Amino acid sequence: MFISEQIIHRGPFYYPDPPRQRLLCQYKKETGAKKNVPLHVVGIIFAQDCKTPLRRVKVEMWQANHEGKYKNETNCRGFVRTNKYGIYKLKTIYPGKYTTSANANDFRPAHLHFKINGKNGHKSLVTQMYFAGDKHLGEVDSCYGCSSHRKDLIIKPKRVCNRKKLCVDVAEFNITLSKGKGLHVSKAIFEEDNLVC
Repeated sequence: MFISEQIIHRGPFYYPDPPRQRLLCQYKKETGAKKNVPLHVVGIIFAQDCKTPLRRVKVEMWQANHEGKYKNETNCRGFVRTNKYGIYKLKTIYPGKYTTSANANDFRPAHLHFKINGKNGHKSLVTQMYFAGDKHLGEVDSCYGCSSHRKDLIIKPKRVCNRKKLCVDVAEFNITLSKGKGLHVSKAIFEEDNLVC
């Protein structure tokens, strides 16, 4: 598979300057069973010391829709900024899976793409978030360099329901930025970088 500069520095299907919006992909009742449950993604962006929250950080996110297709510059993509406690919040749906070749078995696991724009002496970061239990994680991921084997990138969402039995899945994905200038790509991060708190 050809890897372009855009994929290395921003990730595949990246469009610069996405719209500011907390609701990315729309929830539709006619989609598949698991995808019927909306997905809320929340987390804290930390400084390298793993305890200082970074405020006003731009968090960009993009994903495939429920059919595993990436849309144009505004569908299923957007950005938010962290609040004064370093917290970001997004609402979306579970992304669909897609194949990366003519082989119908070469699937990517369901995932969300993130680009965290570093500030206050911290590097920017491009990474992905995966879902626990996906059978296409790790060695069977058709993208061999996408780090879907890393436990710190695999999240198990928790289901929360109200009295009316309306439910959402909540995925907590905390992110730590490293000191310095430039850009980190998750597949190029090593244990000695100490980015996992």
